[in-house]
Amino acid sequence: VQLQDGNDGMDWLGDPQEGMGKLASSKTDFPARVLFSEEEKLKISKDLVDLQIETNKMKEQYETENFELKNMILALENRVRELELCSEKVMQERDSLQERLRALESTRKELAQEYIILKSNYLALGKELDQEVRQTSALILVFLA
Repeated sequence: VQLQDGNDGMDWLGDPQEGMGKLASSKTDFPARVLFSEEEKLKISKDLVDLQIETNKMKEQYETENFELKNMILALENRVRELELCSEKVMQERDSLQERLRALESTRKELAQEYIILKSNYLALGKELDQEVRQTSALILVFLA
Protein backbone atom coordinates (compact mmCIF):
# COMPACT_ATOMS: atom_id res chain seq x y z
CA VAL A 1 0.00 0.00 0.00
CA GLN A 2 2.83 2.36 0.84
CA LEU A 3 4.50 1.57 -2.44
CA GLN A 4 1.24 2.22 -4.21
CA ASP A 5 0.93 5.55 -2.39
CA GLY A 6 4.50 6.37 -3.45
CA ASN A 7 3.67 5.54 -7.03
CA ASP A 8 0.54 7.71 -6.84
CA GLY A 9 2.72 10.53 -5.63
CA MET A 10 4.96 10.09 -8.64
CA ASP A 11 2.06 10.25 -11.07
CA TRP A 12 1.99 13.95 -10.78
CA LEU A 13 5.60 14.01 -11.96
CA GLY A 14 4.50 12.26 -15.11
CA ASP A 15 6.31 9.70 -17.13
CA PRO A 16 10.08 9.90 -16.48
CA GLN A 17 10.93 9.29 -20.12
CA GLU A 18 8.47 11.89 -21.24
CA GLY A 19 10.06 14.32 -18.82
CA MET A 20 13.49 13.47 -20.19
CA GLY A 21 12.24 14.04 -23.74
CA LYS A 22 10.85 17.39 -22.77
CA LEU A 23 14.09 18.25 -21.04
CA ALA A 24 16.12 17.25 -24.11
CA SER A 25 13.86 19.24 -26.45
CA SER A 26 13.89 22.21 -24.11
CA LYS A 27 17.70 22.13 -24.10
CA THR A 28 17.77 22.29 -27.89
CA ASP A 29 15.04 24.98 -27.95
CA PHE A 30 16.82 27.02 -25.28
CA PRO A 31 19.26 28.86 -27.61
CA ALA A 32 16.38 29.59 -30.02
CA ARG A 33 14.26 30.89 -27.14
CA VAL A 34 17.17 32.91 -25.78
CA LEU A 35 17.80 34.30 -29.27
CA PHE A 36 14.09 35.05 -29.70
CA SER A 37 14.08 36.65 -26.28
CA GLU A 38 17.11 38.80 -27.17
CA GLU A 39 15.41 39.85 -30.43
CA GLU A 40 12.29 40.77 -28.47
CA LYS A 41 14.38 42.76 -26.00
CA LEU A 42 16.12 44.57 -28.85
CA LYS A 43 12.79 45.29 -30.53
CA ILE A 44 11.34 46.57 -27.27
CA SER A 45 14.46 48.66 -26.67
CA LYS A 46 14.20 50.11 -30.19
CA ASP A 47 10.51 50.88 -29.66
CA LEU A 48 11.36 52.52 -26.34
CA VAL A 49 14.09 54.65 -27.94
CA ASP A 50 11.69 55.61 -30.76
CA LEU A 51 9.08 56.54 -28.16
CA GLN A 52 11.62 58.64 -26.24
CA ILE A 53 12.65 60.39 -29.48
CA GLU A 54 9.01 61.13 -30.26
CA THR A 55 8.45 62.33 -26.69
CA ASN A 56 11.47 64.62 -26.91
CA LYS A 57 10.23 66.01 -30.24
CA MET A 58 6.83 66.68 -28.68
CA LYS A 59 8.47 68.34 -25.66
CA GLU A 60 10.60 70.48 -27.96
CA GLN A 61 7.55 71.46 -30.01
CA TYR A 62 5.64 72.26 -26.81
CA GLU A 63 8.50 74.40 -25.49
CA THR A 64 8.83 76.19 -28.83
CA GLU A 65 5.12 76.93 -29.01
CA ASN A 66 5.08 77.94 -25.34
CA PHE A 67 8.02 80.30 -25.94
CA GLU A 68 6.33 81.81 -28.99
CA LEU A 69 3.06 82.27 -27.10
CA LYS A 70 4.85 83.92 -24.17
CA ASN A 71 6.59 86.27 -26.61
CA MET A 72 3.25 87.07 -28.22
CA ILE A 73 1.73 87.76 -24.79
CA LEU A 74 4.62 90.07 -23.89
CA ALA A 75 4.32 91.88 -27.22
CA LEU A 76 0.56 92.29 -26.74
CA GLU A 77 1.03 93.50 -23.16
CA ASN A 78 3.56 96.06 -24.43
CA ARG A 79 1.10 97.14 -27.13
CA VAL A 80 -1.64 97.52 -24.52
CA ARG A 81 0.67 99.68 -22.39
CA GLU A 82 1.53 101.79 -25.43
CA LEU A 83 -2.14 102.21 -26.25
CA GLU A 84 -2.94 103.09 -22.64
CA LEU A 85 -0.19 105.73 -22.65
CA CYS A 86 -1.39 107.04 -25.99
CA SER A 87 -4.97 107.10 -24.71
CA GLU A 88 -3.87 108.98 -21.61
CA LYS A 89 -1.96 111.46 -23.76
CA VAL A 90 -4.96 111.93 -26.05
CA MET A 91 -7.23 112.49 -23.04
CA GLN A 92 -4.84 115.11 -21.69
CA GLU A 93 -4.79 116.82 -25.08
CA ARG A 94 -8.59 116.62 -25.24
CA ASP A 95 -8.89 118.17 -21.78
CA SER A 96 -6.44 120.90 -22.77
CA LEU A 97 -8.36 121.58 -26.00
CA GLN A 98 -11.67 121.65 -24.13
CA GLU A 99 -10.23 124.22 -21.72
CA ARG A 100 -8.94 126.24 -24.66
CA LEU A 101 -12.35 125.97 -26.34
CA ARG A 102 -14.04 127.26 -23.18
CA ALA A 103 -11.62 130.20 -23.10
CA LEU A 104 -12.24 130.92 -26.80
CA GLU A 105 -15.99 130.65 -26.30
CA SER A 106 -15.77 133.11 -23.41
CA THR A 107 -13.67 135.47 -25.57
CA ARG A 108 -16.16 135.10 -28.43
CA LYS A 109 -19.04 136.04 -26.13
CA GLU A 110 -17.12 139.08 -24.87
CA LEU A 111 -16.32 140.11 -28.45
CA ALA A 112 -19.96 139.61 -29.47
CA GLN A 113 -21.04 141.89 -26.63
CA GLU A 114 -18.42 144.46 -27.60
CA TYR A 115 -19.58 144.23 -31.23
CA ILE A 116 -23.17 144.86 -30.21
CA ILE A 117 -22.08 147.86 -28.16
CA LEU A 118 -19.90 149.18 -30.98
CA LYS A 119 -22.67 148.70 -33.55
CA SER A 120 -25.22 150.46 -31.41
CA ASN A 121 -22.68 153.29 -30.83
CA TYR A 122 -22.04 153.42 -34.60
CA LEU A 123 -25.75 153.59 -35.36
CA ALA A 124 -26.20 156.27 -32.70
CA LEU A 125 -23.26 158.26 -34.12
CA GLY A 126 -24.72 157.81 -37.60
CA LYS A 127 -28.01 159.29 -36.43
CA GLU A 128 -26.20 162.16 -34.71
CA LEU A 129 -24.23 162.79 -37.90
CA ASP A 130 -27.42 162.82 -39.95
CA GLN A 131 -28.89 165.34 -37.50
CA GLU A 132 -25.74 167.46 -37.64
CA VAL A 133 -25.79 167.36 -41.45
CA ARG A 134 -29.46 168.42 -41.47
CA GLN A 135 -28.81 171.16 -38.98
CA THR A 136 -25.77 172.30 -40.95
CA SER A 137 -27.83 172.27 -44.15
CA ALA A 138 -30.57 174.23 -42.41
CA LEU A 139 -28.04 176.75 -41.05
CA ILE A 140 -26.46 177.14 -44.47
CA LEU A 141 -29.87 177.80 -45.94
CA VAL A 142 -30.59 180.26 -43.18
CA PHE A 143 -27.29 182.13 -43.74
CA LEU A 144 -27.68 182.10 -47.49
CA ALA A 145 -31.14 183.31 -47.39
